[in-house]
Amino acid sequence: MIPGISSARIEGGNLRRDFTMSEILSVADFSVARGGATIVRKARFDIRAGEILGLIGPNGAGKSTLIGGLLGYYPIRSGTVTFREWTFGAGRDMPFEVKQRLAYIPEQPMTYADLTLAEHLEWKMRLWELSSAQDEVVRDRLATLIQRFQLEPHLAKFPHQCSKGTLQKLMVVSAFMFPFDVLLVDEPFIGLDVIAIRQLRELFESARQGGAAILISTHVLDSAERMCQRFGFMVDGEVFAVGSLAELRAVHGDDGATLEDLFIALVQKREVAG
Repeated sequence: MIPGISSARIEGGNLRRDFTMSEILSVADFSVARGGATIVRKARFDIRAGEILGLIGPNGAGKSTLIGGLLGYYPIRSGTVTFREWTFGAGRDMPFEVKQRLAYIPEQPMTYADLTLAEHLEWKMRLWELSSAQDEVVRDRLATLIQRFQLEPHLAKFPHQCSKGTLQKLMVVSAFMFPFDVLLVDEPFIGLDVIAIRQLRELFESARQGGAAILISTHVLDSAERMCQRFGFMVDGEVFAVGSLAELRAVHGDDGATLEDLFIALVQKREVAG
């Protein structure tokens, strides 16, 4: 961690609603393996209610592996994850109550070849085992999302009949159809058209204002600079700086620096510090 940048003391940006910015999810000394090798090493940060935290780093930095570790897709070698009152990590599986409160938008759409898009959504509805009242609410929300992302003409199609953008819209709709406390997003804008990108940004902001905590891994730094209240910089499997744009600018000593300027400068500072 670069001196002067600590996720424990940095507050988020101005919010449109009065949130306490309490931690919803935090990781401590979090190490994650992939393919038998430890990729993420001793990460430490938190995601807070009513904020979007941008995870920024080059290809191969370990961003997707970190998100996969939080979701339970990759083994946690050490450290802990705390989600509200639950703590899990190495040797302790993610509680079911946590899984129900997480949503995920992957970089590459995750689909079943023998299910139509409509069947993907219906399958997810059945997994939740909703009451009649809950089912009606979720189906109303689902209908709105389908219309918003113009999925109606594609619902009877199989994944191989759809474009990457259409399948990515399916991932977005799948993530937002149920309520969540934390949303994990890996490169959300790849493959989406400009209208869908605008719609997705609006959904992120609405969820944030509703008190959700959102972690977004992205290479689109100008979008991240506009959307996010705080940022985590990641290189070589390490999250080495976490803070708001103002805090990162203060460390760099340039009040007008862009997010791109800050990332490059702090990576260089990290390399010099050894």
